[in-house]
Amino acid sequence: MSKTGLLFDRSELLDAIEAGELAAWKKKRYIEFREAMQNTRYPCYFAVNAERNDTARYLFVGDAHDRDALFKVKEGLQQYLERYQSIAERTTLVMFFRPPDEEQSERDYRDQFWRVLEFLNERDPDPWPGDIPADPTDPEWEFCFRGESMFIVGRAPFYTDRKSRYTPYGLEITIQPRRVLDDVSGETTEGQRARSVIRDRLQDYDDVAPHPDIGDYVDPNTREWKQYLLPESTDESVDEFPFEIDTDGS
Repeated sequence: MSKTGLLFDRSELLDAIEAGELAAWKKKRYIEFREAMQNTRYPCYFAVNAERNDTARYLFVGDAHDRDALFKVKEGLQQYLERYQSIAERTTLVMFFRPPDEEQSERDYRDQFWRVLEFLNERDPDPWPGDIPADPTDPEWEFCFRGESMFIVGRAPFYTDRKSRYTPYGLEITIQPRRVLDDVSGETTEGQRARSVIRDRLQDYDDVAPHPDIGDYVDPNTREWKQYLLPESTDESVDEFPFEIDTDGS
């Protein structure tokens, strides 16, 4: 257990690994992530810099089918949102789920991913924030929890060609509060440069073309949630939001 609750920073993880105190599956998951982030070609340099600068925080949870694991996701995310603004200007939360005992399909991982978000929405103690549309078909919609809007990325083993989304050991979810991305959103110079760099790196890093659902937040032609867990194939898209948003708070 981290000294500060459910969340680990890089130093704590490396110390736990050296002391042999981290469970084997947790060590395997973190080491694979760390090696991916040390690849200077990895497209999302925000994630690379968060690992390099020790501004990422890590949460280990169990099987995504397990309610206890889902409650741990809720508690860990809440802890992160309470303190992320004191960590750094740019920070991220990485959630590692326990590797499954058997091989799973893209559909299996998709069901797990959306169940996590649905569980969080159902048990959000706060009402949906008034400045974010509750309708996922609105281009300004994005997922919210505890009044914070956030950008979410899922990685999973089924991404054999979309290597920027690939991880071999199970579901992984990365979360960045919108506030840490404000200066690189929209039409700011830094935002345009960041998106250009990421798109160029995607072309080089992946063995498949960038998915057509990838776009910029508030772009009227894109929807944020379609990018969360992209299909492996560029010919497929998630056409309907998977659950009904509860706006009242629990």
